[in-house]
Amino acid sequence: MVYKNIVNLLKKRINSPLYNIGDLLPSEKELAELYSVSRNTLRKALKELENEGLVERRHGSGTVLRNKHFQASLTHLDSFTEIARNEGKIPTSQILKFELQAASEEIAKGLHLQCGEPVYYAKRLRFINNIAMQLEETWLSAARFPDLTIAHMKKSKFSYIEKECGVKIEGCYESMLPILPSAELAALLHISTQDPIIKMHTQAIDEQQNPIDYSILYTNMFEFQVKYYIPRKAALSPLTERAAQ
Repeated sequence: MVYKNIVNLLKKRINSPLYNIGDLLPSEKELAELYSVSRNTLRKALKELENEGLVERRHGSGTVLRNKHFQASLTHLDSFTEIARNEGKIPTSQILKFELQAASEEIAKGLHLQCGEPVYYAKRLRFINNIAMQLEETWLSAARFPDLTIAHMKKSKFSYIEKECGVKIEGCYESMLPILPSAELAALLHISTQDPIIKMHTQAIDEQQNPIDYSILYTNMFEFQVKYYIPRKAALSPLTERAAQ
């Protein structure tokens, strides 16, 4: 539906640094011309944003920004759960699949295992305040984490690793690229197959530089935005030195 695309474009606009809460958005006429849609389509999109509590339409004044969807600034590595809670939001997870698998060549390489070794695979949809933000696929060595359960994955994976298993997470390698979602992904994240998302490969490591998990994240960037602060002259950690070599 065209208006759904306009909803996402407007979310991207109002969630950008260009706008602060309380700012007035451009007029309906200006927005309709900007996105090449009719005034009726534009009004339908604004109505949805109003229902979500993001804007307020004031007769005679225009459309005012009331809220922004999830945004956070990070200065160190936090889990999805920690990011949400630090912002006063409620994180939840829906487990779509949890099973024991034989490690494929890709997963074995990511976890420094032999092909065919047993790994736990979890596929979960992550929510913040009941809004679908991210789909995560993650693999962990069954030999290293033999008591991993669905209950653990419904909560915080990092909390289980550090608090229950006593493994310190030293850092995380991340690589990302924009992609267009599949029909399944689009349905889960409530977006169009024409709306770009961020695909991220991550590999958390322990103090001995051994991989802890291997994950692929698919993030709805219209709803979930994280800004990273990386100091220029921080002392080099073993992780930084290894990445620089």
